Amino acid sequence: MASKPKSLKPIRPSAGVGAFYERELNKLIDEMEASLRYWLRARYRRVESQITQDANPATDLQKLMTQLTAKWRLKFNSLSQHLAPAFVQQAQGNVDRTFKSELKKKAGFTVNFNPNKDVSGAIKACVEENVLLIKNVGEQHLSDVNQMVLRAVAHGGDLGELTKGLEQRLGITRRRAANIARDQNAKVTSAINRQRQIDTGLFEAEWVHSAGGRNPRHSHVEAGRKRLRFDVREGALIDDERIWPGQKPNCRCASRIILKGFNDE
Repeated sequence: MASKPKSLKPIRPSAGVGAFYERELNKLIDEMEASLRYWLRARYRRVESQITQDANPATDLQKLMTQLTAKWRLKFNSLSQHLAPAFVQQAQGNVDRTFKSELKKKAGFTVNFNPNKDVSGAIKACVEENVLLIKNVGEQHLSDVNQMVLRAVAHGGDLGELTKGLEQRLGITRRRAANIARDQNAKVTSAINRQRQIDTGLFEAEWVHSAGGRNPRHSHVEAGRKRLRFDVREGALIDDERIWPGQKPNCRCASRIILKGFNDE
């Protein structure tokens, strides 16, 4: 009976890297929310009597929101330029350390990862995607708050209603930031891991399902249960398409590299 080939343990996203990303995003989200709340409350108090008297203070509030939007758009743009590459660099470090450690432990050899265009291309794409996502977090929040303010004026809402709406919107934005951090941590880890596998000529892998999600995809559960083998250069054939672990939204699956030629005793 043929002995079972050795494999490397799945490389999972680092919880610390994900926490760093979410923490840095939330830091600016909270600063933006405090600023919006302060200035909107101050201006709303000034025009609240006009609202109840069916006057039209919308122009004044719209001017304020235009100023605040410009200010915070710049801040999120600035954050995106250093947070996105810092996050991707940390995720890459996690992959490289784990990969090297596993190869040393299971196969007894060391590797040095030198820069090449494929890895650089994957890293560049990951950074660019996260730059856009970070910018959009601020943009979406500001757009929603702007609409909220205009609705409050149009329907004669008071300051209490506006404050409650701002609190609800903050919760939504923070949950979105958490989801982005978690999802991108999985995607970036998967993308860099795939390129490292290709670099080292280790093309065969098994699909490993993660039980961490509340709504797992049945096809991913089955792929994990059957230990679906696939070529990392092509992806696994699941639901009639070639995909990689962590590629689909909220997918936390990973892969186990098969070491051909290295058998267990």
